[in-house]
Amino acid sequence: MYSVFPSLFFLFVLYLIPLSVYSQIETEAEEIMVNNIQDESEVPTELSDYAETLSYYLKRPIDLNKATAEDLHQLFFLTPVQVQQILRHREKAGPFISTLELQVIPSINLEVLEQLLPFVKVNENLLDGEGDLRGLVKKANGSWMMTYSRGLQVPRGYEIADPKRSRYLGTPDKIINRIRWNARQKLKISLNMKKDAGEPFLVDQKRMGFDYYSGSILINKIGPFEKLIVGDYLLQFGQGLSLWNGAVLGRSASVANIMQQGLGIRAHTGLMESKFMRGIAVQVKRKAFEFTPFFSFNKLSASLNTDGAYPFVSSINYSGLHRTPSELNNRKRLHQMVYGLQLGYMDSRLKIGANLLHTQFDLPLKLNTRPYSQHRFEGQYLQNVSAYYQYYLYNILMFGESAHSFGTGWAHNHGLIAALGRKFSISISCRNYAKDYHAFFAQSFQVQSNLANEEGLNLGFTFHPTRKIEWMNGLDYVKFPWMKYRTKLPSYSFLGRTQLSYIWYRKGHLRLRYQYKFYQENFNADQKEFKGVADVSRQQLRLIFLYKLNNSLQIGNQVEVKEFHKTNFGKQHAVMVYQDLIWNRPKWKIGGNLRLAYFSSDSYDARLFAYERDVLYGFSFPSYFRKGFRTYLNQKLRPIKGIDIWLRYALTHYFAGDKLGSGLDEIAGSNKSDVKVQIRYSW
Repeated sequence: MYSVFPSLFFLFVLYLIPLSVYSQIETEAEEIMVNNIQDESEVPTELSDYAETLSYYLKRPIDLNKATAEDLHQLFFLTPVQVQQILRHREKAGPFISTLELQVIPSINLEVLEQLLPFVKVNENLLDGEGDLRGLVKKANGSWMMTYSRGLQVPRGYEIADPKRSRYLGTPDKIINRIRWNARQKLKISLNMKKDAGEPFLVDQKRMGFDYYSGSILINKIGPFEKLIVGDYLLQFGQGLSLWNGAVLGRSASVANIMQQGLGIRAHTGLMESKFMRGIAVQVKRKAFEFTPFFSFNKLSASLNTDGAYPFVSSINYSGLHRTPSELNNRKRLHQMVYGLQLGYMDSRLKIGANLLHTQFDLPLKLNTRPYSQHRFEGQYLQNVSAYYQYYLYNILMFGESAHSFGTGWAHNHGLIAALGRKFSISISCRNYAKDYHAFFAQSFQVQSNLANEEGLNLGFTFHPTRKIEWMNGLDYVKFPWMKYRTKLPSYSFLGRTQLSYIWYRKGHLRLRYQYKFYQENFNADQKEFKGVADVSRQQLRLIFLYKLNNSLQIGNQVEVKEFHKTNFGKQHAVMVYQDLIWNRPKWKIGGNLRLAYFSSDSYDARLFAYERDVLYGFSFPSYFRKGFRTYLNQKLRPIKGIDIWLRYALTHYFAGDKLGSGLDEIAGSNKSDVKVQIRYSW
């Protein structure tokens, strides 16, 4: 039987290996993103787009004296109010003399300042990319990065030999290739190739290679075009009620997170295999006006119902997984064509715009296959229109968007953010998404995965008694007029968060956070005697401590407790404690991090989440349930200039049980471990 001790020995050996410079620049980008995530259970699956953008600007900082609002909004952790105050300060006081001048801006506290400084500078902006095409090509840079990972225990799905049974057709190996070429942001080329664990690399001797390919060519400020993208891309406009591709961070206590700051056209550089555009998009600007037409044609994975005279689509698979015969059979069965345009106007205080898009499928969709989904979309054609705005009035930002799906419902999201001096900031937003509102690319401030059947009110309050102390509070009340997944009646939910932070500038932070969540759902299957829906509550208390002991050593600690309570089901509890050790000695060419964690959870409902450092762009938010411990080790080396290598080993050991997982993912034993190897060549 597989023993935990060889794994621990292997981890210990890795810990002793002197490796090379830890990629502090790139890990800082990911740490910033994680600090802006308040509830890991709501983390989107794709964050690498944002991480890659931040990594780029860490290496090529933005010139504060040349930056536009659009440039600063690329740093998503900045609020719209902070961006406006930076630009207004430059307008009134003249050009920045030093980046430390940012301290005088009222809404920027020590933590924001610490996050912002690595991304900005006060000298020539390398992002302008001036010069002819030949000169740009000579100064271009690029990289190739390959990531390999696999679990060391083989799930049951790989051991089934009967071709008539559901099984995994490929190997447990996961392989990702990323290729990037960048000519000073004027011309960017990206290519991704991915094979998930369980997916075959060679299918029926007819198609060879990866399951997923994605690529794009981005041209900035060439001729009449502000931006031109050919290939795979993202569109982000307004508050996302009609058109928003890519990840959206979930609800948090931060007043800034109630509003989305659309970035327009973006290259799709992440690994998300669905809900992106594939085709061409052009952005044209004339003074304060912008015009963005776009066209997309993509093939989606879908389940077809062929029992009747006319086949139709009963479900669409957005996971991107094609491991089993049925998943592979449904691959690229549905053709989707999207076209439309965006019109916008922007000046120093006002931003308005409108979106119009048409979505068309080659087969009719009937997605109302369950009682709770009776109002889902049916048909082959869908038209969406929306109008949005942002208006600055002194230190108050008002924003909103209203959208309509032709022939069905409406969606609205409106609010304001106010910076009341250096110490106070507040926010309020209201949203109303009709149960019959339909939009295939809508992502906004929402609770459910589908933007519909939701009425909500959100309040936020932040107080900075000193530059070192921050107190954030958030309340979110939501009503669901129609039934939803796992809830057979109309229901409501409530979420409240409060977080107190103490910041040591360039040293670390101490955070204490309490969260209470109430919602309603169906009783368990064995509670059929109860009518209606059950009340569910979750309480969490989390303490995080991160401190830099010196320039080479940093420690991190987290303690978290959770209580889960469901009507007539009893209370379930969970606790988690972990210790992090992070080291970085460039002179000695050593760097990495190690974690040891203990967890205990009474049930899956009471599970906990915790962010884990990973290989570059490899975000990890595993759940902790049952009882056991978890440990992982990351290391990086640079054997020669231009080549970076990341190594990762992780192990979870459960104190009881002889199997883990279920279905095709079931593995024998009480241990689950995995390894990752990542190689990047840069030129």
